[in-house]
Amino acid sequence: MRKNIVIIESASENGAGKRGASLGPSALALESRAQELRLFDEIEWTQSSEFNDSYNPDNENQHAKNAKSVYKALDALCIHTEKVVKAGHFPLLLTGDHSNAIGAFSGLKNAFPDKRIGAIWVDAHYDLHSPYTSPSGNIHGMPLNALIGDDNKELQCNEVSEFDKGYWENIKVLGSNQISPKINPEDIVFIQVRDFEKPEEHMAKKHAMRSFFPSEVKSKGIATVLEETLDYLNSCDMIYVSFDVDCQDTSISIGTGTPVPNGLNSEESQIVFDQLFNHPKVAAFEITEINPLLDTENKMAKAVLKLLQGVMH
Repeated sequence: MRKNIVIIESASENGAGKRGASLGPSALALESRAQELRLFDEIEWTQSSEFNDSYNPDNENQHAKNAKSVYKALDALCIHTEKVVKAGHFPLLLTGDHSNAIGAFSGLKNAFPDKRIGAIWVDAHYDLHSPYTSPSGNIHGMPLNALIGDDNKELQCNEVSEFDKGYWENIKVLGSNQISPKINPEDIVFIQVRDFEKPEEHMAKKHAMRSFFPSEVKSKGIATVLEETLDYLNSCDMIYVSFDVDCQDTSISIGTGTPVPNGLNSEESQIVFDQLFNHPKVAAFEITEINPLLDTENKMAKAVLKLLQGVMH
């Protein structure tokens, strides 16, 4: 078990289309206390700034909604994550919506600008939209696009305002080193991806990204898929793992903004944690999109807590 974990809570939820993801990290902490698990008692729990009070439900900038407040939260998280990893700690990131991944990954990259960092994206979605292609304008569907720095303008279908363009460019170069792109597209592996639009599929094919669809996960088994993933990323110096709870089946992940059927079951999810959380190349582990407002009896937090118990005891 890792001895140097620091929890970074980033409750920013302005990148999502629904309210409530900001409550995900505290739902985990409350559930741990309710079960008297003491799982987080010995671990430093830090908080990154969020600007959810700046949420605009009638956002006139439809193609990168709440761009200003999202940028401010991501910038704060980038700085916070960079400090934590530079101090030799392992960040366990408990985040609101998935746009937070831009800030956290950027912090890791700014701490290690010369390192080749891969990403394992355990998610129902590609998250490869940009403001130029997004049908919703929600930035939580754009984190990997921001990190690879490809706007996908060849499939542009939105006229983006100058205001949004400015903040989008700032988001892409987050961090004191102004790095963009922050990751090579070939250093991204998707696991359990199954819900995406044509512009995202175009990006995945254009950059020859490795995607493990549910059929392949089922036929090979999740343990083999993870072994192949780690082997595929063997040239990377370190790896960022992002676990969006919607990667799980809807029988488990009700309390999330965009649930999709045919996801991972509890046993498969535990194997993901068992094989990745303590792996020597994994330099940061993110859990995102728990939304108690869409849940009953805090089931989503309970399910994630069980996964963490398996690797933190």
